[in-house]
Amino acid sequence: MIRQAAIEQLPVAHPHYPGVGITISQLSGPTDDPNADWKNTVTMATGDLSWDDPATWTGALDRCPCGTGTCAKMAVLHAKGELPLNQDFRHQGILGNIYTGRLVEEARIGDRSAVVPTLTGTSWISGLNTLVLDNEDPFTEGFTPGDIWA
Repeated sequence: MIRQAAIEQLPVAHPHYPGVGITISQLSGPTDDPNADWKNTVTMATGDLSWDDPATWTGALDRCPCGTGTCAKMAVLHAKGELPLNQDFRHQGILGNIYTGRLVEEARIGDRSAVVPTLTGTSWISGLNTLVLDNEDPFTEGFTPGDIWA
């Protein structure tokens, strides 16, 4: 619901990737943990939303502070003049774990200001996969719908 409300109210335009829009949302605010600077949770939709059908109001929460979300939060705080370059930013997730980010330089993307972030944190292996490429498979490099649909 949060993502859909944002899509409806906040136009998004990436200077190099037209059509990129809001895919996840972040709820954030102050923390009471002295080991963190900010607390958040990232929400993701789990299906299509219809405001008229509460059964579609479903989603999931990221258990971690979210690497992308932490970098985005640092960029916003920097743009507001609240986070200088080269200062650690400790971002706490909904379960209390913390990622530490730092903005290391300012940059430009097209005519827009940008920042370059770094990020550290702890993660755990949650699965192992084996990918196999068959020499007879015509799509070992991937495909687009135009490759297989008329």
